[in-house]
Amino acid sequence: MSSRKAAGVHFFHLIFFVAAVQYSSGDKPARVGCYFESWALRKQGQARYTIDDIPGHLCTHVYYSFVGVNNVTWRLNALYPQVDLMMNGFRNFTALKLRYPELKTIVSVGGWGEGGYKYSQLVSLKTRRKTFVDSVVEFMHEFGFDGLDLDWEYPGARNRDGKPSDKDNFLYLVEELRLRFDEENRNWELTIAGPVARQKLEDGYHVPELCRVANAINVMAYNMRTIWNGFADVQSPLYKRPHDTGALQKVNVNDSLQLWVDMGCPTDKLVVGVPFYGHTYILSPIATTHKIGAPIDKKARKGAMSYYQICQALQANNSGWVEQWDEFGLCPYAYKDNIWVGYENPRSIQIKTDFIKEKGYAGAMMWAVGKDDFRGLCGPTNPLVTILHNNMKDYMVPTAQNSTVWLDWHPPSSTPSH
Repeated sequence: MSSRKAAGVHFFHLIFFVAAVQYSSGDKPARVGCYFESWALRKQGQARYTIDDIPGHLCTHVYYSFVGVNNVTWRLNALYPQVDLMMNGFRNFTALKLRYPELKTIVSVGGWGEGGYKYSQLVSLKTRRKTFVDSVVEFMHEFGFDGLDLDWEYPGARNRDGKPSDKDNFLYLVEELRLRFDEENRNWELTIAGPVARQKLEDGYHVPELCRVANAINVMAYNMRTIWNGFADVQSPLYKRPHDTGALQKVNVNDSLQLWVDMGCPTDKLVVGVPFYGHTYILSPIATTHKIGAPIDKKARKGAMSYYQICQALQANNSGWVEQWDEFGLCPYAYKDNIWVGYENPRSIQIKTDFIKEKGYAGAMMWAVGKDDFRGLCGPTNPLVTILHNNMKDYMVPTAQNSTVWLDWHPPSSTPSH
């Protein structure tokens, strides 16, 4: 089936229950999505982050990361039973709503560690998709979640054991989840964690249709520059820099969000992701500078530093760390001897929130909330998420011209088989 024909079939299926219109239905509050790493409960010392540490008053949505899929039963399953079930991780997480009644608690399925093969197998058959959807609904009722976040990384990606058919089948799954959620009449949300690379979008995502069905797309606008580039760089530059060449000219937050728009997603469905951690590099012995573009040792183990670790290193007396600023990408970086890290700080987060409001995007999310300075080791607690909250709390997201308005509808008596 050609992509043009496939898109037509999908739209015919969707038209049963969703309509795209060209008028405004009124602005809506911005989102601040806070991803929570459940395994942080098992960490020790400063790295241990519990559900009680989540600043629910600063988030509009909190995401429990992650649950997985059983590749025998095709049902949703706990990835960390000791944390999720024995330590009551799921129930304690949704109980946050007792303290923060307006907070939405979302469970996120997938993640990088889950791989792609079994998700490709899951969506390939309608019977498996139905089993999965049924299990999601049961899970939501049992633990009291308010929505599901799909973080399959990535449909159609061959290096993740994906298949070309994933693109169609992923949309079918999203449609079927949306139909079932609406039948439940619980105002459950359905969100998608989305990539930033054109090839991934073309291979695995029917962008206009997915954006009509989903409540929001959490665009993972980080990890954009890595060790594989062969030189030191910040991971989430806001704009193209003069020294960017070739494909890297489009590898920045501004162009990546615009790609989603150009491919048919309304701005008011796009949530801009920011990292609360930095990528670390070991500079090559031949490096003669610490500037962006300095050659790195690609054989050295890739590392990361949470923001609370970076701010402590910079504040320590006689630490030897030096902080610099990327004047074009509008992100900080720092170095000590041959160690180099690119990250986000309060200045760059403020600039990104200004960008979100200027462009009319739906808000911000971060990976991950437990990487902020949540203990106040460098000053006030949770400085980065506080900036997001303060800038988003009074920002009303303008409705995009091609945004979707949900109409009263009744599920069809039968739906096309796939």
